[in-house]
Amino acid sequence: MGVFEIFQRDAGGRIGRLKTAHGVISTPCLLPVVNPVKLEIPVEEMRKAGVEALMTNAYIIYRHWPEPPKVHELLGFEGPIATDSGGFQILRYGKVKVNPEEIVRFEEMLSSDIAVILDIPTGASDSRRQAEKKVEITLKRAREAVRLRQNPSILWAAPVQGGRYLDLVERCARELGQLDYPVHAIGGPVEYFERYHFSRVVDLVMTAKMNLPLDRPVHLFGAGHPILFSLAVLMGCDLFDSAAYALFAKAGRYMTPEGTMRLEEMREFPCPCPACLGHSPREVRKMAAEERTKVLALHNLYVSLVEVRRIRQAIAEGRLWEYAQRRCSSHPRLLDAFRRLARYSDWLEKFDPVTKPSGFLYTGPESAHRPEVIRHRRRMDRYAPPPSEILVIAPLGCKPELEGHVIRVIPPFGVIPEELSGFYPLGQYEIPKSLSREEWLTSLSSLEEYLKKFGEKYQKVILLWIEGVGEELVKACRVVKEKLEIHRKGEKCVV
Repeated sequence: MGVFEIFQRDAGGRIGRLKTAHGVISTPCLLPVVNPVKLEIPVEEMRKAGVEALMTNAYIIYRHWPEPPKVHELLGFEGPIATDSGGFQILRYGKVKVNPEEIVRFEEMLSSDIAVILDIPTGASDSRRQAEKKVEITLKRAREAVRLRQNPSILWAAPVQGGRYLDLVERCARELGQLDYPVHAIGGPVEYFERYHFSRVVDLVMTAKMNLPLDRPVHLFGAGHPILFSLAVLMGCDLFDSAAYALFAKAGRYMTPEGTMRLEEMREFPCPCPACLGHSPREVRKMAAEERTKVLALHNLYVSLVEVRRIRQAIAEGRLWEYAQRRCSSHPRLLDAFRRLARYSDWLEKFDPVTKPSGFLYTGPESAHRPEVIRHRRRMDRYAPPPSEILVIAPLGCKPELEGHVIRVIPPFGVIPEELSGFYPLGQYEIPKSLSREEWLTSLSSLEEYLKKFGEKYQKVILLWIEGVGEELVKACRVVKEKLEIHRKGEKCVV
């Protein structure tokens, strides 16, 4: 049971379909977390909002209903339902009153579509010795659960643990990947989210992803705020859960894709969702606490679900990197995390489509780490120029009236030989007319490398002057200075 099909990719992001016993989940997908004891939003309203699948806590059900009905009857929801096993309670309170075998049996009794084993989450402040012990226990329980489970319709999920100790994360992911689990989860990120340690989340997720089987969907625990979703998907997370829509509402906090607002400080609702239409912040502030929480929770849920749809559309258009960068620019810590992702660009490039339906838009220095740029540089490592005695280094938009082999230096790609300009995205990009010196530096270093490698093949090198970086271009050409001929603007150049 359980087939995960992938239809489109963009960097680590992927649009897919996960088949479960109670329906198909379109990924990437948000699973709103519901408290089985008290629903903040009626299930029928959640369905109308577009919720495809829910997540609830099997341990809470275990404590309140020793012999419950099936989880779909209990919640009144016909679609896919995932159940956590109490790992979050272990992270918060240190222990739970159930053993791993009991919770496996109980989740099978509930007939969950996706069920999580009772792992031991790695805390943000755990010592290495503590983390090692928790990884060992999680691996042991994962092996035992394979033997215990009997219901073939349940998709079991094994979470990767190890926290900030990336070698432990790598080991845990590799060993879990060898076991029979159709779904994996990234364990222990909640405390990093709460402390705004988003760069650590990038290291955790990417280390796990790089060592898990590529054909299995990956769930990121606790990525509750829509500002985080696009980064999570860019890294390759297919599922993520959120209780934040309700928790933020109880605290009087109003979610937006760019951050959070406080109801007490709001004059207008900047959202046209059904929860916001017909209400003003002043009216909502005057509501009874329960009604106010419901209105805010419903808005927070709508904005979260809409963000997932926007992300799917960005993948379909081949613009996920650009979209995630815009979202991460909303907070300095998120921008740090987005820049940390550059460490993993080589891996992401392996799964990025070689062509896309949209052009390449330069969105800042971070564009230098996009998969398309990494791919071009790899091509240049294998490149050999055609025979020619003259090399012409021309600016963008200039068609030289000169014989010779033409190359251009275009940030963030670096050297682009004219004969390669038809390959995506070298003929389908937009860059600003003015770039800073820093934004030019990487591209200029690629020119220097090109000339060191091929400069001796040419009898003459003609540099068509580019205002603002002309002197830097000359420095990059110093390895062929005896052959260098500089043409100032307007000389033998037709624009």
